[in-house]
Amino acid sequence: MKKTMDVWIELQKPDEQYTAEEICDNANKMLNKLGISHKAFIPNKGRKYGVDYIHQQGNDGSFTYMEDNGHWFNLEYLAKENEKC
Repeated sequence: MKKTMDVWIELQKPDEQYTAEEICDNANKMLNKLGISHKAFIPNKGRKYGVDYIHQQGNDGSFTYMEDNGHWFNLEYLAKENEKC
């Protein structure tokens, strides 16, 4: 099986200038332009497990807590034109 090309997207930690919600909103807008139609990044409002963000896999509700503030995305998928997931 051929290995995929991937790209790492890491969100900055929230601070006094930018809230986790603002950072997620902008990251999701960028991903939307690349063909990801669901909200991939959501703020972890209660900071459960000490992390700031949650990565949502899709519209099915599955998610993971982002311990390192980032997630690998399939670069080949994101590079396709005119497709939405």
